[in-house]
Amino acid sequence: MRAAAGYVWGDSPLHRTPASAKLAALLALSLAVALAEGPALAAALLVLLALVALSRVGWRRALAPVWGMRWFLLLVVAMNALLLSREGALLELGPLALTPRGLAQGLTVATRVALVAALGALLTATTRPQELVEGVRRLLSPLARLGVPVEPAALAVGVTVQFVPTLLRESRQLIWAQRLRCGDVASRGIMRRAVSYVRLLVPIFVSAFRRADELSAAMEARGYRLSDTPTGPRTREGRRA
Repeated sequence: MRAAAGYVWGDSPLHRTPASAKLAALLALSLAVALAEGPALAAALLVLLALVALSRVGWRRALAPVWGMRWFLLLVVAMNALLLSREGALLELGPLALTPRGLAQGLTVATRVALVAALGALLTATTRPQELVEGVRRLLSPLARLGVPVEPAALAVGVTVQFVPTLLRESRQLIWAQRLRCGDVASRGIMRRAVSYVRLLVPIFVSAFRRADELSAAMEARGYRLSDTPTGPRTREGRRA
């Protein structure tokens, strides 16, 4: 299988499932995960593992977002474990108190976030961007009768799906360029490491705005205009000549 942006080429049952059905399932599973605790959370984890096996995209690809946000998840666990309460503290360090209740709450919250991130990655790995946009249109089409702008929402999803992998790839390139010029950032102190990463935000934002401007100019050059009155799921005023 070959990856193109976030999509992984394949012919699994998940690849053949309509995008609208996968989006509805993602919303339902995300809501269930947000409310799950204990055994229900373990059951949600088993469902995720089964979906990954069914998708045939590989464990590394499906769990890559979870690994990418590992420091954030550790921070979530630490904040809950040390700040939730002081009852039955196992260890006290000034205003901080490590408690079993806080640790359990932190692990629960981190697991929920990781599961939702993995489910989202599984959706983008088994759904082409254009299929995802069409799926959003189908799900929101009943709201068009109420005057909800369905086309801008679908367009926003399509742009986001295609922009995020590009920005992540450029971020990795900037990090490697910084390492070649200034050495490995990970070998420095915490403060110098933080300053180095903050400096990367400026070129990343500049690249994002530049790409957004290029996309806007390209769409205007092709005569793309969103209709003011949504009369259908594919309403446009402009067409390519």
